[in-house]
Amino acid sequence: MFYEIRTEHARPGRGTELARYMDETVIPLHQEMGMRVVGAFTVIGDEDAFVWVRRFEDATDRDRILDAVHRHPRCAAVIDTVSALVGRAETVVRLEPTPGSGLH
Repeated sequence: MFYEIRTEHARPGRGTELARYMDETVIPLHQEMGMRVVGAFTVIGDEDAFVWVRRFEDATDRDRILDAVHRHPRCAAVIDTVSALVGRAETVVRLEPTPGSGLH
């Protein structure tokens, strides 16, 4: 199992709009396809950053879910809207919890 922490970087001044769209549209679509979204956050001190934490059983689980999301009829419109809101490439960190972690 691993967690993926993604930080999306909105165009200047559009962070609130991005956070709302992620909460109301993007994350629910991913969850419908079986993704476990552990949390979604705005960043204190960076109004244009949005962070979400996703949990996968393994790389195959991640690939299966993302494939289902990208094949969904709503996905093209979601990508277009996110592309209009995002100003630069996201950053991604993958973490594997240790046996003593409360997230294992």
